[in-house]
Order: sequence, then C-alpha cells, then structure tokens
Amino acid sequence: MSWQDLVNNNLIGTGNVSKAAIVGFDGSVWGKSDNFNLDQGEATQAAKAFVNPDAVLASGLRFEGQKFFVLRADDERVIGKKQGDGFFLYKTAQGGVQPPEMCSKATGALADYFKSIGY
Repeated sequence: MSWQDLVNNNLIGTGNVSKAAIVGFDGSVWGKSDNFNLDQGEATQAAKAFVNPDAVLASGLRFEGQKFFVLRADDERVIGKKQGDGFFLYKTAQGGVQPPEMCSKATGALADYFKSIGY
C-alpha cells in the first residue's frame, strides 16, 4: 500500500479526517490528501516541532497559511487549535502524521500501526 493510499483509506476514508499528510522528519511529504494545501515550509516546521516542542508552544504552527496555537507539545504528539479547527501531529519512528483537525482516534491508530511496523 502506498503512502497516498494510507492517507486516503486510513485517515480520510474514516470520515473523521477531512485533510491529512504523512511527512518525514526532514519535512518531505510522503502522501497527503488532495484538498490539503500544505506547503513545504509548513511541512518542515511541523516536522521540527518534535525537535524543540517548547519553541512551537511559544510560536504556534501554520497550516494552509493559517496560524494555529499549540496547546500541547511533547516527544510523541503536538496538538493545536484555531477557533473551530485543530490539528494533531503524531510522531512515528521515521515520520509523522498530520491531520489539521480534531481527529485523534483515527490519526493515533495509524501512527500506532506505523510504529508497529518500524516506521
């Protein structure tokens, strides 16, 4: 199964996620939903959030040009919010899963799957 298939089937396909991306620690986008306008700079900053969680707590993160406040950041996940929208970033062994909304269960399940197979 391709990265794109994982985004489409395991995240978007749940009906709980409207936009998502799988990103490497270097910010490379491995797969993303067609409707997610994630630019390279945003993907790179999201990937770096796990390196310095305190910095993103102070500065927030941007997705699709919108600034989100970071509510929680640790070595496993980053959670942010802007009005009625939010995001969860989950770290795996080789990358992260980024849906920009409140959909922790579906995203966490895919992150757990990646960890179980060494990604």
